[in-house]
Amino acid sequence: MQSYWEKKTFFYPRHLIICGAGFTGLATAIYYKRKYPERSVLILEKDPVNGGASTKNAGFATFGSPSELLADLAISGEDEVFNLVEKRWKGLLNLRNLLGDKNIGYRHDHGYELFKPGDPLFNTCIDNLDYLNKMLSFIAPKVFQNASHKIAQFGFQGIENLIEITEEGQVDTGMMYASLLNLAKETGVEIFNGIEVLGFEEGSSVKINTRNGAISANIFLIANNGFASQILKDSETVPARAQVLITTPVSNLKLKGNFHMDEGYYYFRNIDGRVLLGGARNIDFETETTTELALNERIQQQLKSVLQQIILPGLNVEIEQQWSGIMGMGTRKQVILKKLSQYTYCAIRLSGIGLALSTQLGREATELISAEQ
Repeated sequence: MQSYWEKKTFFYPRHLIICGAGFTGLATAIYYKRKYPERSVLILEKDPVNGGASTKNAGFATFGSPSELLADLAISGEDEVFNLVEKRWKGLLNLRNLLGDKNIGYRHDHGYELFKPGDPLFNTCIDNLDYLNKMLSFIAPKVFQNASHKIAQFGFQGIENLIEITEEGQVDTGMMYASLLNLAKETGVEIFNGIEVLGFEEGSSVKINTRNGAISANIFLIANNGFASQILKDSETVPARAQVLITTPVSNLKLKGNFHMDEGYYYFRNIDGRVLLGGARNIDFETETTTELALNERIQQQLKSVLQQIILPGLNVEIEQQWSGIMGMGTRKQVILKKLSQYTYCAIRLSGIGLALSTQLGREATELISAEQ
């Protein structure tokens, strides 16, 4: 229940209200406010900072590993797969242009896909490397290359082959989010944290119902990705929880870059002298289809096993932190950006690569909303 003062000062009608202060919500708010500086833009976020994946991801500036792209091609058409890769690549360029490399901690340390001894997937990737490079020639002449000779320099155990992803980089997720948040505020965007959206209803405008009362808007954008199904009954998006851990600092750490395994289901990198490792969702899909931010002990143990046996063999390394984040997935990896009704839109289902897609999606969401007005 709102007081007179709260309704007058905070819960008065806005032109655009966005549900979700993740990368996509912030980017859309920035682009929309730049285009229409006289219009009010408010973001509603249920958590103190962000509760989805934006502040919890691994910080991979990636567009997909070889085995992941081949797995996608087995399900979707060639045009769909590579159009999505192009969107990811353009999104990364857009992100760097919007915020600047220094403000996101960008490093071009390359990416690598690892293969265990006898893994037939390596031969499949090698057989298709020329094809993949041809399809990705808009990025660079040679995006993927055999780098098995580099295994020793990283100190891996139980890894026989390596494919290098020459155009992949890293960002500092915290720096990126803080920079995007600061830019949104500098642009004149309002952000209310601790306000959970329960639903919405349309009349002459949109009434957005929250746990703190209702607030109306001319336009409503749902950009809460993995939590979209809590507001939209037919969102075509399901939540997918991702488990992550990070070690204490490791002396003389050999890792430098991003590393992928098993069609992208495992991923790790170096950060601040530590190893950040996440994934293994494929060993327990059912449990990880949830919006509950909790640890899955089975998966965490699997991650620790990979850390000890493959990444840092023979080292007694402590785990400093463990956490989880919520992604938005579906039967297809295509982003859902569309008009839902007269005043309501959505920009969701980023399929685990929201870091690459989000700022470009924010630009496209602004164009869609503007074209309909």
